[in-house]
Amino acid sequence: MKSKILKLGLKDTKGSILYHSFNHHPIKTLLISFKNERRVLSTREGFKEVKAVGNNSNPPPLWDLACENWDKYLHEVVNDLGYREKDIALLSTGVDIDNLEMEEEEFGEFKVICLATAGVASNAQRSAEDTTKNYEKDGKFFKLGTINIILLTNASLSDGALSRAIITITEAKTKALQDLDIRSSYTPLINQATGTGTDNIIVVSGEGAKINYVGGHTKMGESIARVTAKTVKKAILKQNGLSPSRSLQERLKERGITLNSLIQTGLEMYIPDSRIGDKEKVEKLLREEFSIILKDINVVSLILAGLKLEEEGQTGSLCELPEEEYRKDPVYLIADEILGIQIATYIGGTRALFEFARFDREKPGILKTLPPFLDDVMGGLISGVMVKVCSR
Repeated sequence: MKSKILKLGLKDTKGSILYHSFNHHPIKTLLISFKNERRVLSTREGFKEVKAVGNNSNPPPLWDLACENWDKYLHEVVNDLGYREKDIALLSTGVDIDNLEMEEEEFGEFKVICLATAGVASNAQRSAEDTTKNYEKDGKFFKLGTINIILLTNASLSDGALSRAIITITEAKTKALQDLDIRSSYTPLINQATGTGTDNIIVVSGEGAKINYVGGHTKMGESIARVTAKTVKKAILKQNGLSPSRSLQERLKERGITLNSLIQTGLEMYIPDSRIGDKEKVEKLLREEFSIILKDINVVSLILAGLKLEEEGQTGSLCELPEEEYRKDPVYLIADEILGIQIATYIGGTRALFEFARFDREKPGILKTLPPFLDDVMGGLISGVMVKVCSR
């Protein structure tokens, strides 16, 4: 069994990534072992006294077995690692363990280490908003994503502190998702994700000075939150390539608004003109122009404002406008049109006002599927680009 040693910097604690196999399929496991038994709290198994904790990564061919007969899978993996089930707290993920990230923080005599794997491309959810969709054999919801977090400290945490750490870690994880604008996999157009449907946490107590509380008003709580947020962000970048500075085109695509959908919507309203060219030529010109415009920081800023306003409207956070009323797109709400007009005229000048009116009236292509702010924001973008292309 091959392994890669991790430098954890905690007394009597060893970490490594093990490369082994199950049913002739390669699997990987993060294994952290202790010289003496440690008190841990796992969101899968509750409180335990263990000799090791871990995070097992299994590839797609094993997902059927891991989901349908978890007990058998767990038993055989734990046995392969050389442990009894009672002596280890183990998490499982479809994320590649080689994409593990680790961060640490120290204050005074205390050290906190966070290890995380994070996949958010297919299973991200907004808690209390999204309808649960379970794993299905037909593959419809086959690609599972999970954020697994293991937190270690040299402090001796009371059971209350271990429990409170789950809240602190979860809040920090959600902050990381918000900072990165991670979208819900189920309602990406209107909702940021708060986690995935399969997230799990293990908190490991140390053998140092006793700590009874790790809320946000404590140094330990601050350290746990900071190290968790940093680690989760880095793990998402490593697994899914999602950075806070990713392009506007990517941000729109994550909401289901692709470059092709913008182009095809523009072409629906194109009136053939021999001086400009046929639809094939205009499509090429539109692709070139969108690629330029979507990198303009002023356009980016206005569109991001529209995306944020859409989320505010959907949650009823627009003052004086309840969400039920907002979703009806009331006639007295004209801020969406004003924003769309500003985008159109910035890109295409005064002529774009007339083009925007056409798109706003007809709602071609993707515009007919978008909610109140976004249909006008995208309408402004498309009409501005159309005018610029047709004015060449």
